[in-house]
Amino acid sequence: MRQFVLPPSWVAPPDGRLVLGGKEARRLGSVLRLLPGDSFPGLAPDGRRVSCLVISAEPGRVELSVVAGDIPAGDGSFLPDLRSGRRFSESPQKGAAPSATETDIPRLVLAVGILKGSKLDDVVRAAAEAGVAAVIPLASKRAVPRGEFAGRLSRLRRVCAEALGQSGSTTRTTVLDPMGLHDFLDSFPASAGRLGLVFHETPLAQAPLHRYCTGKHKEAALCIGPEGGFADDELELFSDRGYVPAWLGPAVLRAETAAVFALASLRILFLERSSWITKKSDG
Repeated sequence: MRQFVLPPSWVAPPDGRLVLGGKEARRLGSVLRLLPGDSFPGLAPDGRRVSCLVISAEPGRVELSVVAGDIPAGDGSFLPDLRSGRRFSESPQKGAAPSATETDIPRLVLAVGILKGSKLDDVVRAAAEAGVAAVIPLASKRAVPRGEFAGRLSRLRRVCAEALGQSGSTTRTTVLDPMGLHDFLDSFPASAGRLGLVFHETPLAQAPLHRYCTGKHKEAALCIGPEGGFADDELELFSDRGYVPAWLGPAVLRAETAAVFALASLRILFLERSSWITKKSDG
């Protein structure tokens, strides 16, 4: 575990105390073997970083003191593992190559057509590990009907919280309620500050993927269709709202694979943008 994700219902009490039981208490006390006096980083429901101090630890019950405070995270985006023995204040090894940070990446939003079974679990887990700010299940024409999706949202949010704790991402990932395509585009319209990308299995792209990443966007919305992709009229709607088509190559990818593939591609392009972008002064 790299950080503790506080329960969604947590509201800071006057004394800052938090009493845990059940699975979370066993995890902190029995698995990580944290003792009174140990401290570790936490992530509040509203995305604030906090510091947690173990007040008491006994079988089935752990009491914490939770206070607001920034958490050193090395490169500013991911925290070290609590079991690694590395102190949070330690600096990178001398001679280590400088790394890009989370500030080089726009806020990422991932919208995915509702998929069958547990396929969305893998997508949400990868999104949380990669620092995506929001995941939106899309109720598109070829997606699993919303009625069949009922009851799975709470599971996806648990998967998300577990992935945040394991990965150490300092971006609090939120799994939003399912949205229809019109509602999504009303909430996340493409604009000068928001890059809108819709990924499709056919080469509809008007430019290479990296060309779309040259602008100074504050947010990037990535849209992946369900099995079978988006319908033609849905693609037209995306285009009418300013979204541009993107292509991941000729390989046939499952929807859940395409979501992770697209996310990884965008993250690397944004992280390494300063090394590949062509500056006007060079030409």
